[in-house]
Amino acid sequence: MLGATTDNLLETTLMDRKRIFNLGYYTWVEQQGISIEDFLARKEPSFWTEMRGIVPAWDAMIDEFNARTGVLDRL
Repeated sequence: MLGATTDNLLETTLMDRKRIFNLGYYTWVEQQGISIEDFLARKEPSFWTEMRGIVPAWDAMIDEFNARTGVLDRL
């Protein structure tokens, strides 16, 4: 993302944003088995605000995985 310019951005309309959101239906609901209720919950800003509380736990799990596998040593 470093060095990205406005040439790499797309200004979207509400219809564009809905279309982009709905592209996830196949991936999450049909392929991953996520309930439609959980999928649609992502439309609400409160969903993302509440997610902030679990990010530190995810970061810790990622750090533990990276340490266990040595993946960062290969870079």
